[in-house]
Amino acid sequence: MNGLRAAAIKIFGTGPPQKVLARRIKIFIIIGAILLSLSKILYWSGMTFPNFEMIIPTLVVVGSFSLCCGTTKFWRTVTRYFGLIALVSIMIIDLALWGFLPIYFFTWPGFILCWYLGLQNKLSMFGRFKSLLWRTTLTAAIAIILFDVWTGLIGHSITSGVSIWTAFLGQIPFTLYHLTSLIFIPPLVGMGKMLAKVKVSVPVAVPAKSSVKTQVGR
Repeated sequence: MNGLRAAAIKIFGTGPPQKVLARRIKIFIIIGAILLSLSKILYWSGMTFPNFEMIIPTLVVVGSFSLCCGTTKFWRTVTRYFGLIALVSIMIIDLALWGFLPIYFFTWPGFILCWYLGLQNKLSMFGRFKSLLWRTTLTAAIAIILFDVWTGLIGHSITSGVSIWTAFLGQIPFTLYHLTSLIFIPPLVGMGKMLAKVKVSVPVAVPAKSSVKTQVGR
């Protein structure tokens, strides 16, 4: 227990504020990567219904924030190309669990599109929660609709040979299900805000020949 507490203190509270923030952002990115993989595995295991997933919400939220992980080249690369790195993990899981499917030519680029839409926000973790939540939720909703149009209407009609009209009728309930994935946006944004709360020491001006204690006591 003491070991876990010491590790938590080291990760979340010790060192200069810039380094503490960089460590926490790394944790945020790692959690995002885990959620992407977990979403695929849960769907494969039948524990979630079709298109109730964390992939697009995570890509949009992580992509929406301007993240700083310090000066390490590795983490700068991970932050800058998070969407591409996430796509590689998605590709590996897709091929391992389902094998190659023609629809991947549409779903994989679709995920990059969602990440790109998030990048356009350029939000700060220090912004107001309501504003961040509104922007990321709206972006994720647009990303989901565009993703479903691209993969469902266009991709499915091409790969399965069904008419565009049939694909459209089948896509409506599918997209409505998919939009329920927006429920993951608030906890993701909240986690980002929580991790960005780093204590910063602020110097206090005290008149000469006075102490902080006497000033506070007046």
